[in-house]
Amino acid sequence: MATRTFTQTAVLGLYTETPLHCGAESAIGYVDLPIQRERHTAYPVIPGSTIKGVLKDEMSDLGPEKMRHYFGESDQGKGTTSPGQVSFGDGIIVAFPVRSTEGPFQWVTCPFALERALRALGKPHKIENPEVGEAWAKVDGDILLEELLVVRKKKNDLFDQQMPLTALLDLIPSSGDFEYTRDIFLDRLLVLNDGEFQELVETGTEVLTRIKLNALGTTDAIKLEDTERLAAARLRLGREPTGDDLQGNMFVEEVVPPETLLLTVLRAPRNSGFADEAIPRIIRIGGDETIGRGVTRVTFVKKEG
Repeated sequence: MATRTFTQTAVLGLYTETPLHCGAESAIGYVDLPIQRERHTAYPVIPGSTIKGVLKDEMSDLGPEKMRHYFGESDQGKGTTSPGQVSFGDGIIVAFPVRSTEGPFQWVTCPFALERALRALGKPHKIENPEVGEAWAKVDGDILLEELLVVRKKKNDLFDQQMPLTALLDLIPSSGDFEYTRDIFLDRLLVLNDGEFQELVETGTEVLTRIKLNALGTTDAIKLEDTERLAAARLRLGREPTGDDLQGNMFVEEVVPPETLLLTVLRAPRNSGFADEAIPRIIRIGGDETIGRGVTRVTFVKKEG
């Protein structure tokens, strides 16, 4: 990485179109495959290394010289590395979709999450933390979020045109594919108390039960002492069963839901640039590629300073 202070900054808006599983190292409670979270906030997070790896793979058409410039290079034979010029930040939460009695869902956020997002966009603004059980919104009225009853309080100085939260629309694709989403985003955005937002992003993620089948198509593991089932598996496979062929069980996986809005900050020294014209507008992040997980829309927002 260059030794000079970063002078160029850009932001990528990341809008999930399908459930996203960027897995943690170990299970938590009954969830076998939890998502990664920030330790200090428990907010869902996408590691910067994951984002860098995905973009490096997607942008390989840039050619060797530009790839080395932006992403660096590792020479396994010589054991040397050459760092790239761009720093890739973690994907942090901006707005999180939650089931509600209206909509059928609302996006929720909080002053702390908004401060980080607006600061990244170069439009910092102090937002007062609402009282517990209240939320800043475009309209007044009670609303149920999951099992949390919230009283909405109209806050024109946040939501009206040219007001601070309109900057978040820069993170949502501007193509016609997302015209309706952009129209309703601020109408359905609620700014919750920091504590209640943390509770919702901890409990509001999707937890899915999946089934892993063995060679016989069942969830019961085939034991070596069960010679009859082992022979049936051998006959079905036409070879000696391996470890994966013998295993079969149910497991629980956690995912970030579709319609979640995140952002990541890119930083670079002066005149380095970001090759924004080569950044794909649709990428896939995390595991479970073959069952459609992690399809994400990307929006590039450049910011100097």
